[in-house]
Amino acid sequence: MQPSLVKKAITGSALVAGVMFVQPDGAEAAFGDQELKQGMNNQDVKELQDVLKAKGYFTYHTSTGYYGPITKDAVSQFQQAVGLKVTGVATTDTLQKLGGTSKSQSSPAPSSSTLQVGSRGQEVTDLQSKLKAAGYYSYNVDGIYGQITQKAVQDFQKEKGLSVTGKADSTTISALANASSSSSKSSSSSSDISIGMRGSAVTDLQSKLRAKGYYTYNVDGIFGQITKKAVQDFQKAKGLSQTGVADSKTLSALSESDDAAKPASGLTIGSRGSAVTNLQQLLKDRGYYSYNIDGIFGSITQKAVKEFQSIVGLQATGIADDKTIDALKSRSQQETSTVLKVGSTGSAVTDLQNKLKKAGTFHAEATGYFGPVTEKAVKDFQKAKKLQVTGTATKETMNALDGLTEKVESSPSTGEDYGDLLKKGSTGSLVKELQSKLQAIGLYSGPLDGDFGNGTDRAVRNFQSRNKLTVDGVVGPATWEKLKQSTGYEGNSNGDTGSGSSDFSVMDLIADASVYIGVPYVWGGNTPTQGFDCSGFLVYVFNKQGVSLPRTMAQMWNVTTAVSSPSVGDIVYFTTYKPGASHGGIYIGNNKFIHAGSSTGVTISDMTSSYWAPRYLGAKRAH
Repeated sequence: MQPSLVKKAITGSALVAGVMFVQPDGAEAAFGDQELKQGMNNQDVKELQDVLKAKGYFTYHTSTGYYGPITKDAVSQFQQAVGLKVTGVATTDTLQKLGGTSKSQSSPAPSSSTLQVGSRGQEVTDLQSKLKAAGYYSYNVDGIYGQITQKAVQDFQKEKGLSVTGKADSTTISALANASSSSSKSSSSSSDISIGMRGSAVTDLQSKLRAKGYYTYNVDGIFGQITKKAVQDFQKAKGLSQTGVADSKTLSALSESDDAAKPASGLTIGSRGSAVTNLQQLLKDRGYYSYNIDGIFGSITQKAVKEFQSIVGLQATGIADDKTIDALKSRSQQETSTVLKVGSTGSAVTDLQNKLKKAGTFHAEATGYFGPVTEKAVKDFQKAKKLQVTGTATKETMNALDGLTEKVESSPSTGEDYGDLLKKGSTGSLVKELQSKLQAIGLYSGPLDGDFGNGTDRAVRNFQSRNKLTVDGVVGPATWEKLKQSTGYEGNSNGDTGSGSSDFSVMDLIADASVYIGVPYVWGGNTPTQGFDCSGFLVYVFNKQGVSLPRTMAQMWNVTTAVSSPSVGDIVYFTTYKPGASHGGIYIGNNKFIHAGSSTGVTISDMTSSYWAPRYLGAKRAH
């Protein structure tokens, strides 16, 4: 076995907690006979990672022995810091520098007053502690100046109007000392509570924000970026100026009872707390909302509010104002049971179908069952009469049908839409729409020909199996409704699935994911309160939409369906610290994806950036 390249340059002992390095002696001055580079996987690479880790350049949680993109970046950063040509390859010159310039882990920072990536020791520990107290650094204080510390310094410099270098020079350290001094006093000494403050008043603030659903982290009495974001969210919901400072108006609003928790303008996208929980329960009791009651007003809740408003004759704004809430509370089950939509049955549906037939948009026999054919007929009628196209027989739609004096202009019947149950042998435009939906979620790859054959049957059965429905190949109300929920896609007649455009809507998934922007990265984390790693974030968010994913990125890669290019809602995969799929996120369009990054937490990144573009593996569909 070839001798260790790093050991040739470094004598001494390596410890788990830190490494003591000494200058190599003359006999060991020559560094090995080969360089280390990307793609290698051996003990020498592992020792290289250990050395880089001790110097603060290799920030992955463990040394793996595989020379991947993270190791290459660490080598490049070291080469830049010591004035070598930046190649990302551990040349003999690089190995010599690693051995010749190493210091004891406990040694102080560089002799200059500037701390930067690679610095370590008590001065870095003090810096991190001050950054943490000021709310810019939320990780372990370890005395190692790595990428996370650099990012915290940059955030502080930007906030204070300093030159954003990421290096803690004397000006930055002085400004940080002043900030720490001003924030060390108890937050109770001022009526306003703001970033950097700590103490019992901050603890009380966090507790109130947590009780109302705006703050989901530990109540620690430290006003940092997460607390500021929670204050801003609350201020937005209450119609206050979104300063992130808990002033007297904000504190007064927080002290209001839950009954007064909704803002005067109504509950809308972004609102959260007990008022939203009550709204969702009212909507669910009356059949308009069928998802988890989580107290978060997202696009699904908005859609349910709009549907209710349309049916009861209110303006369909999607904002749950006082009139909407009062209408929800006052309408009895008997009144709301007359709402006709997919899944409704009985004489009222028969009457609706006969009226639609008279209007010229329903071309089958009246069955008394409201399925996809009836839904399409309602949509055609609504479109022809310039009503809101919902596919639900709203009060406005029924009034228009009752007042109809002649047939409306609509697309002619093919004579092939036989009814509301689609199964093997069915043909027509509804089958084509079914195929289009199945294609949009990656289960059907055949032609959109409107012919329910073996391929369509297999796709339907596959979908039913995935969603724990009766696997019979028949598209009845349960299958059709679940398919609509899974795609949010209305289909079309020209063969274009629209999966790359706004027509293919998985905005419920995206809305759920965006709620967690700012949640910190935690290795192994899989909940908002605990924190997320990349796969934990995907498992959690997709599970809210009823889609189960395995726990690791590699496993997800194996079970998801490959697509030629990503569409909104697809999982985009990257290779980072090891070969294969080791990182991923949800594609949200325009080359952007939302993910849990190791140094950023949940955030939105650009796939075309210099970091992500070369690491992109491909896109696959899970929904």
